[in-house]
Amino acid sequence: MPTIWLDARNTNRAGGTGVARYTEVIAECLTGAGMLPTYLTDYAPGTAPGNPHTLPRQVWRRLQGMRPRYRATLRGRGIDGEGQVPYATCPDIFRIAHVKFTHHGTLARVRTSAPPDIMHWTYPLPIRLEGARNVVTVHDAVPLTHPELTGIDPERYRRLMTRLAGSAEAIVTISESARQDIATQCGIPPSRIHNLSQAVAFSDEELRLARAARPPAPPGYFVHVGRVEQRKNICRLVAAHARSGTRRPLVLIGPDGDDRPDYEPLVGNAPVIRLPWSDRATLIRTMQDAHALLFPSLAEGFGLPIVEAMALGTPVLTARGGATGEIATEDAAILVDPLDVSDIADGIRLLDGWADDDADRLALIARGEARAAQFSPDAYVARLRGFYASLM
Repeated sequence: MPTIWLDARNTNRAGGTGVARYTEVIAECLTGAGMLPTYLTDYAPGTAPGNPHTLPRQVWRRLQGMRPRYRATLRGRGIDGEGQVPYATCPDIFRIAHVKFTHHGTLARVRTSAPPDIMHWTYPLPIRLEGARNVVTVHDAVPLTHPELTGIDPERYRRLMTRLAGSAEAIVTISESARQDIATQCGIPPSRIHNLSQAVAFSDEELRLARAARPPAPPGYFVHVGRVEQRKNICRLVAAHARSGTRRPLVLIGPDGDDRPDYEPLVGNAPVIRLPWSDRATLIRTMQDAHALLFPSLAEGFGLPIVEAMALGTPVLTARGGATGEIATEDAAILVDPLDVSDIADGIRLLDGWADDDADRLALIARGEARAAQFSPDAYVARLRGFYASLM
């Protein structure tokens, strides 16, 4: 079996959403398949920026220009909080790498005494691990297809994609829509981009903890899960929720981003509950108790909450077209035009009118559960095994 490292840039951090979960699921699947990975992190588990590992801005700007390579040291276990996953540290490497690329257009090179067979970067980072086959997951091309929806510099992003495509053994993505967008926008041959999709499942322990969690409101509310940012279409969602005439609260759960919707004028008619963050158990319980997930995003690479809600038996409303339409499919969710507040409101009104035991609602739930089953961990492990074997 090949030895595999994963970067831990987005894991073990409060407020982590889709990318963090993507990395954690790969680690869980590999571990379950007897292929225990190692995390590469910028800080030892349990520490935080601000300790002696942190480099002041003027120091790490000089450092990135002076040092051609940065050393990663295998430390032990404990990145997941239970002492299961080995980790290696390379202090401040993620910040150093971004500064190095911004100022010099070059990738940071990390060296370790015993490199793995495969270094799987689960996010586009300007780093290469020497002595390993480097693989990069690119979740979407949204900074290029919809630059107005992100705070990412599209030209820098395009340059980064070009450098990564030239240095990595393979590019991985998570949907066919994302694969086509990346190929078109970045000029990468589609044959070099591998759609491995994602795995979605809930362990018995997660479901047990969810049963004991406290949801934000009595069951029957609508919920949106994800960072509050422009591409999540929160302003139109809040307006459509009010226009639909529903009395069900709308729960927005996820960290703050670049969007600042004005909830106040709508609270009297259609209550909005804002939860900037929650633990995993509360998140699961919140989706379980929801009347439906509302996810009319403007641009996604996958749309993880869609499949998670379906797997939990919660109906889904999401955007027609793109990755969300691909992942949800026409018959497993209510699809709407994300740019049309009236269309979103009509979809909410349809869901609102269904009682819990309505035949149409139960049929939609059953189709959603069948769709979610196609993203099983077993199928994902098989795809990972085949892909990693091809690199060897």
